[in-house]
Amino acid sequence: MINRPNHAMPLVARMYEVSAASELSRIEPDAPPPAAQSGPAPGAPGARDAGVADHALPFVGAVLDYVPGQSVSIERRLSLAEDLHLADHHFVHATAVKPLSACFPVVPLTVSLEIMAEAAACLAPGYGLIGFEDVQAARWIALADTDALTVRVDARVKEADAAGASCRLGVAVFVQGESHPAISATVLFGTHYRLSLSFDAPALDVGACRPLNAVDAYAERQLFHGPRFQGLVGTMLLGERDAAVEVQVRSAADMFRSTADPQLLTDPALLDTVGQTIAMWALQQDDVAFPVGIGKLEFYRPVPAPGTRVPMRVHVTENKGKTLTADVEIQDGAGGVWMRIRGWKSWRFQWDKRLMAFRRLPTRHLLSDAVSLAALDEHPAPVCQRLTRKRLAGFDPLLLARHYLHLDEMAAFADKHGTPARQIEWLLGRIAAKDAVRAWDARRRQARETLHPAAFAIASDEKGCPVVARWHADSVSPPAISIAHCDDEAIAIAHGSPVGIDIERIAEHDADFVKAIATESERALVARCAGSERQAWVTRLWCAKEALGKLMGTGIDGTPRHYEATAIDTDGSFQMRHRHSGRQARVTTQCDGDFIVAVGLGEVSAM
Repeated sequence: MINRPNHAMPLVARMYEVSAASELSRIEPDAPPPAAQSGPAPGAPGARDAGVADHALPFVGAVLDYVPGQSVSIERRLSLAEDLHLADHHFVHATAVKPLSACFPVVPLTVSLEIMAEAAACLAPGYGLIGFEDVQAARWIALADTDALTVRVDARVKEADAAGASCRLGVAVFVQGESHPAISATVLFGTHYRLSLSFDAPALDVGACRPLNAVDAYAERQLFHGPRFQGLVGTMLLGERDAAVEVQVRSAADMFRSTADPQLLTDPALLDTVGQTIAMWALQQDDVAFPVGIGKLEFYRPVPAPGTRVPMRVHVTENKGKTLTADVEIQDGAGGVWMRIRGWKSWRFQWDKRLMAFRRLPTRHLLSDAVSLAALDEHPAPVCQRLTRKRLAGFDPLLLARHYLHLDEMAAFADKHGTPARQIEWLLGRIAAKDAVRAWDARRRQARETLHPAAFAIASDEKGCPVVARWHADSVSPPAISIAHCDDEAIAIAHGSPVGIDIERIAEHDADFVKAIATESERALVARCAGSERQAWVTRLWCAKEALGKLMGTGIDGTPRHYEATAIDTDGSFQMRHRHSGRQARVTTQCDGDFIVAVGLGEVSAM
């Protein structure tokens, strides 16, 4: 046997093992931090045009108000055209079928730190950035359905020491039109770095850690970040309360359209990997985590040069309720410490695993469940999908709509904002129908990947029946579809010929109900059944009528007795006819849990 060196421990773990004893001696708290190369020195209000990066600090836009040494108010127009980094931080994975503005691009918390630091620098000429305290993010700064968004950044001096060695500045970022800040913090500037934070995490037990490949995490979209924020490299080690990773510092040359050499006071992409690492740790606990605040952050050195590989260690100090709190240390790639964080806070969400899989890779996963229609003798068989509202628990309906709906459908969703229950019911039906169409189309193409749900629309024809619109392939007609709802359930079916579907919960029905929906001959048919079996057959009859109405493209329109069962088979099949037109069709029914599902297929024939 040939003995080979053990490469199982990644570089980040080995560096921490080697440097742990000496890292304090490598920190130089008396070293001066770099100051802004050209202090903004704002002049009269309106001296700069918002969003034009013709100066050193790219997030300092138009100066609205300035009192030297006291306060400054700056307006910055964020735009997809200028702020290229936004293209790599959007929550909806649909840029192949939607414009970026419809994919919910969000300003990362770490970019917000840079925005606040640059505004604070206007009041601290000659000082360098040394940290942040009490960072609180109240809401996302998102360019939702717009190519530009104006924010106002207010900064004021809170405290300056008598010796002139440091100052503390309060900064808040407001989205245009809002009175409460989206994010706020105390920004720390000084003439020298200050060391007050320690990193007291226990030694990393490499053998107890789960190794994960960072490249795979990005490729499988366990992390949704695009290339500008993809700093994690190599093998991540995720333990019971710890994570050790390696980060490659990226260049900021392509962060903005107007400059390839922005003067950044922080490194937003490098700092963002803290949230990414915590998100990966949380994912191993079946949680989703988004950053909402920082207790304190301290810098001890300038930002490592692009291309440098730096180790990061995360220690989770609290993980209960909705909050996950961690301490962080990032080294400088040469054995020293670049930065420490005490009290990084993230909100935890527990979403259904099917929902998480769809959100990652929407063309590989359906959100709904397939329903087997075993009683149907049809080839190729229709595709039936069912979705329960429980699957969406804890997920924002509007964000889910952005994932699933074509641009043409978003207005219909928004129109139902005043009736949330109806809006959710409508969305459930659209999701089930789109999943049925996607599965039908993938089977037809014999493809692993489905269509993106936002690549086509579900519209209504002149009779109000759902139809597939904005279809992708002119050479192949879209399938016929039908949608039904009951309680918090939605079901839909897709087929190559006309189809109708209904779903109802099995429930007690009194004699008056039966008399209202059933003809005398139908009452005689169901009278053969007794007890709970009779209630199931009454529900089957009601569903069969609804399915026939949808198959005909009219719905029963309040006239259930016009749709009559002429024969019932023991397998749940009904021979149905429309009494006024004489048109007839076979409708199959089956139990699906506590519900009855009825399906009618094909052309409705005349007698």
